[in-house]
Amino acid sequence: MNIKEIPKEGKKLSIKRDNAWFMDMVGEADIDVESLAGDMTAAVTVRQEYTKSVVIEGSAHVDVVLQCVKCLQSFHKTVDTDFSVVLEPFETSPAAHHAIAKHDLDAEFYVHDEFDPETVVFEQIMLGLPLYPLCTPGCKGLCPSCGTNLNEHPEHTCSNNKDAGTFKSQLEKLKL
Repeated sequence: MNIKEIPKEGKKLSIKRDNAWFMDMVGEADIDVESLAGDMTAAVTVRQEYTKSVVIEGSAHVDVVLQCVKCLQSFHKTVDTDFSVVLEPFETSPAAHHAIAKHDLDAEFYVHDEFDPETVVFEQIMLGLPLYPLCTPGCKGLCPSCGTNLNEHPEHTCSNNKDAGTFKSQLEKLKL
């Protein structure tokens, strides 16, 4: 969207995107997003301040399917977020290159009067996802010897038999 397309009273947008769009945006993110359960929806208002700042305010809703980091089971995480983001123009002229000030670390920018409100919505959704996704707060994970899901079999115990350690031996081969 170009800032010249924003009327004085602002512009209301209704955004609805499917799983393919969302997964394309996720790309190589550090979080194991498996898919969406339904569409991502957002209601957004874009307005320009008296300066060249652009304010994007709204709310977004999405049901994301994640993978638990302890038991590797899929689970749903609903993200409902309200947000207000200010975009500042990024000056690309050589005179604009300077050391980064502390307030620049929190700033978001647009270039050549162009910005994508959908990208802002996506970023706000990603901020609502946990960095350490757990299916439940008390997830017990997997047995380190055989890989049995301890949530499904809480009474499980492994013998200390060398043959029972296949799962553990595979984990030891992983290089992190």
